[in-house]
Amino acid sequence: MERKFNQTPGDTNIAILGYLTKVGTWMNLRQITTGTPGSDLNRERLRTILESFAKKGFVEIRESQNPKAKFEYKITEKGKNTFQRCINFDPDVRYVIGLREFGEP
Repeated sequence: MERKFNQTPGDTNIAILGYLTKVGTWMNLRQITTGTPGSDLNRERLRTILESFAKKGFVEIRESQNPKAKFEYKITEKGKNTFQRCINFDPDVRYVIGLREFGEP
């Protein structure tokens, strides 16, 4: 029997870090929400996640030049390295902690 996974908070966090790693430039919440694959994030939840990432040093936050967006976010080297470590877990470890498979950014 094949194991099916629901989107876990870990999957969501890895998807966000993966998207930020792939794009590599400053983006606002709308851009991140639209571009994060396999996610049903709303802006408030995404903002909370990004703020927690900023506290850990995974992303930088700055005021946006665009008057329609308050802030922009960009992944740091620490965030990129953390994402790479997450997707390189042993397949058995990934299974046990319930993470989906993620491709390279």
